[in-house]
Amino acid sequence: MNTVVYEKRGQQAWITLNRPEARNMINADMFIELADVWQEVRKDDEIRVAVLTAAGDEDFCCGGDLSGVIPLWTGARKPQTPQEERLLADPLIADKIMLKDQPLYKPVIAAINGRALGGGTELLQATDIRIAAAHASFALPEPKVGVVPGAGSMVRLARQLPWAHAMKILLGGEPVDAHEALAMGLISEIAPPGELQARAEHWADNVCRQAPLALQAIKRTALETHTLPWADAFRFELDQAAQVMMSGDAREGPRAFRERREPVFEGK
Repeated sequence: MNTVVYEKRGQQAWITLNRPEARNMINADMFIELADVWQEVRKDDEIRVAVLTAAGDEDFCCGGDLSGVIPLWTGARKPQTPQEERLLADPLIADKIMLKDQPLYKPVIAAINGRALGGGTELLQATDIRIAAAHASFALPEPKVGVVPGAGSMVRLARQLPWAHAMKILLGGEPVDAHEALAMGLISEIAPPGELQARAEHWADNVCRQAPLALQAIKRTALETHTLPWADAFRFELDQAAQVMMSGDAREGPRAFRERREPVFEGK
């Protein structure tokens, strides 16, 4: 892989967008590589948490590098690499990298090292715990050029933020800085200077200490019940809770507490 660096650290998957010279914009190769990485995280039972970050200290992701992608999609040019052939053959590739077509129930931490513009802000909405560098900024400027943020933001953002904050980002087109993003609830915390990596490691280690089946049930319930009527949502929650209560991890937790030791969760 060239545009995405994938590193497995024990039970953690560290995913780094790796085009700092191009502001970590998503080109054809990154579309394919990031889709493959998410699938690897999804199917690897050893992985309990993923951390998504980017190379460099200026840009997390400044959207899609569409100069080479749009001509493929419009038929203006033929694919020239295997990655471009895959991109052209899979019309849902954008949904895959934004975790729209198949949700990922494992926790995902974003370590936002700089500007997240357009697709960068859309991508972080697919994550759960979001830690930003103090100089990070966020924007969905698509309407300024006559298009829409159609990779999930028109649905996700108004569900994740209060209406007025979501509409300010969606309709205003102007960037918000890290402090305003924190106040809005778009991010979870701002890392002190030089500590973004350490804070991401802290949260990844924290997640790995929890029971993985419990965490996945929590995330699955939060995602799947978000727009359900109360009664249906509570039934879904009850089913998820019952499944977790039947697991070995649910027995290990109280046993470890009684024995005054750290629990050893096995995800089963």
